[in-house]
Amino acid sequence: LRLLEAEQQHLTRHHLRAIDLYDASIQSAKKSGFIHEQGLACEKAGFYFKNKADNNEKALEYFKQAVECYEEWGSKMKVDFVKKEIDSLNVSGS
Repeated sequence: LRLLEAEQQHLTRHHLRAIDLYDASIQSAKKSGFIHEQGLACEKAGFYFKNKADNNEKALEYFKQAVECYEEWGSKMKVDFVKKEIDSLNVSGS
């Protein structure tokens, strides 16, 4: 639910609230043991920072967390997808 709220706040341009909700979503999923949802929340937060906040460092942090979650979950496809995003940050950041 918090992830949906974060996305809604993002779309309505309530950026500080969106960031808080992304983090709350990540922590809630982690606490509940829902590693796939934690990965998704990290991935979405990464895209938020990449596309809206124009903050590649923060995006990279969240994308790396997403990769860890997806690896633990066993989703090679999601790992590969997020790693491509990481590579695109490294290319644009150099």
